[in-house]
Amino acid sequence: MKVALEFMKKAIVLMMTLGFISIITALVIYTLSISQKSFNVVAGIDAQNQFSLIFKDFTKIIKTNTKDINNSDALEMFLSMSIPPLKESKTGLEVGLLVDSKMSKINLNALLFSLLPSEGNCDLNETTDLLCRPLNRFFESYDLRDKILLEQLMLDTVDKDDIELGNMTEIASEDIDFAQGKIYNYNHLKKIFDRYYSLTSDKNILRISQEKFEDYFYFGDTNQSRQMIDCKALDVDNAMKLLLPASAMVSDTSESTDYCTLFSQNDPELQEIKKLFRIKQFDSNDTKSKYLIKCNLILNTDTVDRSLVFDYDIKNKRIDSIEKPIFE
Repeated sequence: MKVALEFMKKAIVLMMTLGFISIITALVIYTLSISQKSFNVVAGIDAQNQFSLIFKDFTKIIKTNTKDINNSDALEMFLSMSIPPLKESKTGLEVGLLVDSKMSKINLNALLFSLLPSEGNCDLNETTDLLCRPLNRFFESYDLRDKILLEQLMLDTVDKDDIELGNMTEIASEDIDFAQGKIYNYNHLKKIFDRYYSLTSDKNILRISQEKFEDYFYFGDTNQSRQMIDCKALDVDNAMKLLLPASAMVSDTSESTDYCTLFSQNDPELQEIKKLFRIKQFDSNDTKSKYLIKCNLILNTDTVDRSLVFDYDIKNKRIDSIEKPIFE
């Protein structure tokens, strides 16, 4: 009986999810007005304006369909609604939207900002040791020759003074175009990696690709009180590998860990990690922290492929940042 009820429950959730995806797809087709008549009008608009129109339509769809997300289950259902590129046969126009939670990653800028008072001294106390752990573990996995120097380069990018934490770690003192205050994106981080390589000739830094780095970190703002890590996110495993003490690691990779339950334990180290990185489930009543989803909007025609990646804050119902569009 219990098994049957569980099966029925999963079936209902599946039906709701499929129904939700169908509604989203219908909205996409409706708002884009993919018909022969409307396409004749759209075709007269230049390509850039066409992309802008579709971007506006999709942001309206996202805003409409996130307004009722009030718990982690509703959020999970929303994140399952990614639409692979759909092609309209009459026009050849292909449109898709892929969404993913960014809260399964570690906010690099908030982490670095937390380390500024200690000037990156990881041995200062238990707090700095725990804050340094994710960066140390990540860089150690690539056998970097001088991870301390790299961390100093990153810290001197986030702070706004001209005082060097290490030797030649203030990149802005030699490059007036180098932005400070936070690390804005991977291209910005790559300039830090390039400086590290010029100082050390450590080729291992070249092994860190954008994809590998962004499997663990994202480039958020420096406001510590607005960050969080969603312990229920599907792909939070990578972040937890960098954060958890060795005693809490699960050796069997096939076994799924309930991180929300893990951090409810009365363990001093786990509770300190939970506090420092604000590890919790999605809660619509938490008005302090952001909840960012990464949206990848795809628009292809027979001659041009385009994509635009932007972050949408579910709680504040607004676009948080937009990456440079890609045109091919």
